Amino acid sequence: MTRGSLDRRVWALRVLRWAYVAFIAAASLDAVRSSLTAAGKGGRSSHLVLFLAVPERLAARAFLFEPFEIAAGAVLLMVYLAAGVVSAASGDVLAVLRFVYYAATAVLIVVASRAQRQAAAPAA
Repeated sequence: MTRGSLDRRVWALRVLRWAYVAFIAAASLDAVRSSLTAAGKGGRSSHLVLFLAVPERLAARAFLFEPFEIAAGAVLLMVYLAAGVVSAASGDVLAVLRFVYYAATAVLIVVASRAQRQAAAPAA
């Protein structure tokens, strides 16, 4: 692989990571706002949404930094699993698929990032 090709792949993955984090952070913030509004109206699920959205937002921010990508990714996967289970229990199949997609994207970013670092490392 040429240096230019590797540079383009590094930047493509970096942009994907940043876009993913921006989207997840915005979605988490929206979920927090919605749950606080629902809590004010007596919504029962607002505590669960806050319980999932706050660590999701913190993990998304940590996911920006490669040294924390595995720990942050693990937190994100746990949040998506819990949210998927709750969504499945309520019959919201589309939400379950959405959480699977979010999880798959996080896994892809981590796996590709680690592969790129290995490809860029000098042969020993």
